[in-house]
Amino acid sequence: MAKDEAVFVPNVTEEQTPEEQTQNGTEESLQYQLLRQTQQELAEMKDRYLRALADMANMKKRLAQERQEARERGMVSVIVELLPVLDNFERAFSALQQANDLEALLEGIKLIHYQFQEALKRKGLEPIEALGKEFDPYYHEAAGQVPSNGAGEDEIVEELLRGYRIGDRIIRPSRVIVAKKPNGNGEA
Repeated sequence: MAKDEAVFVPNVTEEQTPEEQTQNGTEESLQYQLLRQTQQELAEMKDRYLRALADMANMKKRLAQERQEARERGMVSVIVELLPVLDNFERAFSALQQANDLEALLEGIKLIHYQFQEALKRKGLEPIEALGKEFDPYYHEAAGQVPSNGAGEDEIVEELLRGYRIGDRIIRPSRVIVAKKPNGNGEA
């Protein structure tokens, strides 16, 4: 018997008749059996609860590890796409040190720029069109305003920094200069 189990001792006194003692003993025996059954059920439920907690903790650890592995796979995928661009930059720097042909160097840098844009495009990156479009605070960040000079009010007249998105998610808004209506005295 485990040390934390309760021991039930029937309450028998000398004043009870043998029939009363038998009846009390039977009732107490049933109560004892019910108590034992309840204690056993409680122990089983506690065991299942502790197992469920352990399973939950293991699942959290496994999900965290899977998320980390997915992040790493994503980073590796992007890096693999960008390594050729890095290689070409290194070749361009090497060529610059060996030759003075600036025209060829400019052509090489244009090719690297194109290669870099294509690698990002394959990953889903798209530029946000801004110049000549109406200002939209979801896609654009206003860095200033200038008098309209023929442009419509709230039309973007200059793009200071190109914005990018992947699908509907904005990676970086375009930083722009927006046209505004000049006030009555000719000033903006």
